[in-house]
Amino acid sequence: MGRAEAEILDILRLNGEAYQSDIMRATGFSRATVSEVLSNLEGRRMITRMKEGRNLKVVSAAGRARAKGRLRLGFTRAAEYPFLVPLRKALREEGAELEFRVYDNGIAVARDLSLLRIDVGIAPLVTLFMMHSLDAPFKIIGPAGSGGSSVMASPKAGTARREGLRAVCTKMSTMEVLMRSAESQHAIPEIGTIAYAGSPLEIETALMSGSADVCSIWEPYATMLETRGAKRILRYSQLPEHVCCAAAAGNHLGDRALSKLSKSYAAAMRTFRGDRDSCYAPYAALAGLESSTVRHVEAEYSYPAEMSGDSVANQLRAAGLSLPSPSSFGDALFQASA
Repeated sequence: MGRAEAEILDILRLNGEAYQSDIMRATGFSRATVSEVLSNLEGRRMITRMKEGRNLKVVSAAGRARAKGRLRLGFTRAAEYPFLVPLRKALREEGAELEFRVYDNGIAVARDLSLLRIDVGIAPLVTLFMMHSLDAPFKIIGPAGSGGSSVMASPKAGTARREGLRAVCTKMSTMEVLMRSAESQHAIPEIGTIAYAGSPLEIETALMSGSADVCSIWEPYATMLETRGAKRILRYSQLPEHVCCAAAAGNHLGDRALSKLSKSYAAAMRTFRGDRDSCYAPYAALAGLESSTVRHVEAEYSYPAEMSGDSVANQLRAAGLSLPSPSSFGDALFQASA
């Protein structure tokens, strides 16, 4: 078995399925090499390929035996979530199959979770807390990553303008908290205007064109911007409180399912903390990222076992924001019945 076949089989073994284009991106092998390997595997009846729009989905033979239960899980395209690989495996063993939906920003994830378009969502903790305070029908089941984002300065930025800096970030998110925290801690001059972007591509374009002086953006995009000449001003991990994202699940699943899901989520995080290396390539194939890039920015993230309302309160306080009482954070957390 060659290296290309071994890596592709490893991705399919852990994920069950993946788009052919994402396999190419994750492994770094050429289109011709990936196509040749997949054709060979298909001839040996180890996989099937099916057309989905403009994409080709590759499904392993083992992955054809679908579990009865299906959960729709949404997450933002980021380097933060390789633990989704052991989570999928754990849930599959319990008879539930995860169907992944990849988004351009966390507020879109939280919105779709609130509208029951997905069953589970991973989004900024602050965003989830704010939406839950507006009676969104979900509970937070556990923390995701901490750190992993930065305030970046455009290589075309000049001297500070009298009207203040032009900033760009995503709305009502960790990125906005980070930007406001950088301003309040005087890491950057006073902000004049903030433009809200819907995707990392929009943020990158604004920063590199010089239409924005600074941005806040998550990994791997912060590191990618740094290689293009942008200057890293402040890492989120430098702030006292830097829990970025959390996982939440819809109340419609019921307490019993939520309890099982929260336990599987915690177990998957423990598995990931004990063996991160094996998760990068399969996760990169899920997220449509390069595995080498995901691996490279690993040091930007940590993965806490717990979180509290204090972390929300302190984040908001550092950003100079006033929102519903952080004491209500406990209402947003799922608490399994005794």
